Amino acid sequence: MKKAACIALPGMILALAASGPALAIEPVLKTLAEDATTRVIDVTEAPGSVGAMTKRTGNIIYVVSGGTLERTYDDGTKQTMNRKAGEAAIITEKRAYSVKNTGTTTVHLIEVIKK
Repeated sequence: MKKAACIALPGMILALAASGPALAIEPVLKTLAEDATTRVIDVTEAPGSVGAMTKRTGNIIYVVSGGTLERTYDDGTKQTMNRKAGEAAIITEKRAYSVKNTGTTTVHLIEVIKK
């Protein structure tokens, strides 16, 4: 059995595993409004965060603070996007994909989803 290293910081102890896969960071989603047909969410994607593979056809995004995102499609192909603050986009992609923040800044979006 491998031992974990511990680091003591004021008020907390951090345990660092000696081996094993790193846990993926998920985006933070907060529902702002919702009814029977539409959901509005606040999305915060820290560097390295990875969202679930899903279809997002017809969603609308508004970029509060931008950065570099990478889409990975269900067929394995990838696309890099540089989102800028103030930008809005309508997502029309028909394939399922996941999104990873590959940049060094936190990306903050407001997303409107049609159910």
